Amino acid sequence: METNNIHTDIKNFDGVFYIALLIKHKIFILIVTAISCIASVIITLIMPNWYSATVNAVPPKKAIGSLFENAMSNISSTLREFGLTKLKGGQVEGYSYLVLLNSRTVKDSMIQRYNLAKEYEIPDSLHTEILQEFENNIEIEFESEGNYSITVTDKKRNRVADMANTYINITNSLAEKILHTEATKSKEYIENRLNTIDATIKVIADSLQKFSRKTFLFSPMDQASSISSAYADIKAELIQQEIMHELLKNKYGENDPYTQIQKDLIAKIRNKVSEVESKPGFAGNFPLKNATSVGLEYLRLYAEYETFSKVKGFLQPMLEDARLDESRQTMSLVVVDPAVKPDKKSKPKRSIIVLGATFGGFALSILLVLLVNGYYNLKNNYKSFIDNSKNKV
Repeated sequence: METNNIHTDIKNFDGVFYIALLIKHKIFILIVTAISCIASVIITLIMPNWYSATVNAVPPKKAIGSLFENAMSNISSTLREFGLTKLKGGQVEGYSYLVLLNSRTVKDSMIQRYNLAKEYEIPDSLHTEILQEFENNIEIEFESEGNYSITVTDKKRNRVADMANTYINITNSLAEKILHTEATKSKEYIENRLNTIDATIKVIADSLQKFSRKTFLFSPMDQASSISSAYADIKAELIQQEIMHELLKNKYGENDPYTQIQKDLIAKIRNKVSEVESKPGFAGNFPLKNATSVGLEYLRLYAEYETFSKVKGFLQPMLEDARLDESRQTMSLVVVDPAVKPDKKSKPKRSIIVLGATFGGFALSILLVLLVNGYYNLKNNYKSFIDNSKNKV
């Protein structure tokens, strides 16, 4: 119980001691605090005012997608019909506007247009430092609502709004240049593909024409139907005459004149069937026994012709769309709220700086008093320890 009282007295003594110590050096503390306050006021008054302006923009909403996007949609629908619906990867997006807004090209254009190297008092040779300083004075945010806000900070109040609006204009110019370049490359690629396809179609058409002239085959399905019907008639006539021959032979005998006439007729029909099957002329300029291979070759050439014709029909609208993209003027970001001349400075926050510096000076003065007092206490304790050691010896 007595021990607890002793510790409590010691703690109360320490607290009273430190309070008394601070009161003893109150003049020093007040001087340091006052100096910090006055110095911060002078420094903040010397610091130039900075002004901020914000422009709010949104990407344009396309009413109708491009033909390429529509084509990709049609391809997806076709794959869906085949059951290929679980395809990996998300939907293809266009360029991210944050990439353009944060591009070095846009920032360099701003630095050159407004001569920011002179404004920041940095030599032109130190371009990296100029760029870094400009990046410290610009803030680009993509809001959850889908809009972009660009805030530019500058010392000159009359031009900061123009700088923010110009930043959007330069970004739109860069986006338009990129889209124009992309459209030009797409147009050139599609034109080359169309030229190649036209040449291929011409070669296939010539081959198909020569093949048709050689074989007299021009409509395989219709001709096959007609040929099959005619061939079936001949074969049916042969079977009918053979039946008649058997009936005459059984009724009148083998040597009967009518039976012999019927036999000769059957021989002629068989020769006709043999000629139809082995000689050209009946179905076209090819034997009937080669009809399958001839028809397949014709269908192969015709299928190739149709294939490249459909590809050409697929590419031609895309070429027109690429030409339209190359020539039209587009706005990548639409300004909703243009930047206006600010009526108040954005920095420096002089009151916060002065309060912070004053509190810091006050805390620093107390820390110095405690450190100096601790130093002297340590020095006296060390001296007492040395004296006691000598007395014991």
